[in-house]
Amino acid sequence: MTLQRPDKARAVVGITSNRLLVDGVHRDWLRRKYVKALLHHAGVACVILPTIDAEDASVETARAIMRTLDGLVLTGDESNVDPAILRAPASCPGPDQQDIEIGIRDRPRDRLSGVAIRNAIAQGMPILGICRGLQELNVYFGGTLRSSLSAWSLGSGQMHAEKTDRPRDRQYDVAHSIRVCPDGALFPIARTVEAQVNSLHNQGIEVLASALRREAWAPDGLVEAVSVVGAPTLQIAVQWHPEWHASTDLLSKRLFTAFGEACVAYAEQRSTRGGQ
Repeated sequence: MTLQRPDKARAVVGITSNRLLVDGVHRDWLRRKYVKALLHHAGVACVILPTIDAEDASVETARAIMRTLDGLVLTGDESNVDPAILRAPASCPGPDQQDIEIGIRDRPRDRLSGVAIRNAIAQGMPILGICRGLQELNVYFGGTLRSSLSAWSLGSGQMHAEKTDRPRDRQYDVAHSIRVCPDGALFPIARTVEAQVNSLHNQGIEVLASALRREAWAPDGLVEAVSVVGAPTLQIAVQWHPEWHASTDLLSKRLFTAFGEACVAYAEQRSTRGGQ
């Protein structure tokens, strides 16, 4: 169900993009599934946030952009998080290291996420992290990631891995169950203590950051959802991809709706403060 609100009251959220390097040309890109889910099920307008190069990480344009937003979405991606870069966006890797390697690393995205999370937390705005976005939030607050779920447990690797033998749309079908904490931030949204989710990732949370609360977990114990402790609004992240089947999956639809409502409430509060 799309939120029906006047255009002037519609919240605007920033969505993290990724860096693509083809034939020596840098491009920022984003899957349309996120935009469609946010538009139709969160009822918000979207701004795509550009990735950040090392020499631009200290420029304050990102902060200026973030001050105009009513929410932040940390999207998924195949690349792995570089904790050192995400926690210190202005730092540079060694000269012999590539910033971008398809499916392995995307440091311009890490810089963007580090800057965006810092500003979103400082401003107390709603946050929705998805897949890589959950891992980014954990790393930002000092948690650690398992570099390979297959190395941790063969069964876990099989449970959570991308199903490359299936058509792309079917790769996002349900893969396993989750248990939802009955007294957390996710339960009022999910309205159930057990649900079914998709799963397409090789890394996962190893040590949960102390600033985060576990909201849901998989049968193997892997953290599947977290929230920011003491957050003034909805600041939550999930390991699965709710954007893919948001029109037909009830949990996904409820998650986007709740996020949209939090963003609209934040926008209204900003309006009463004169946009500050």
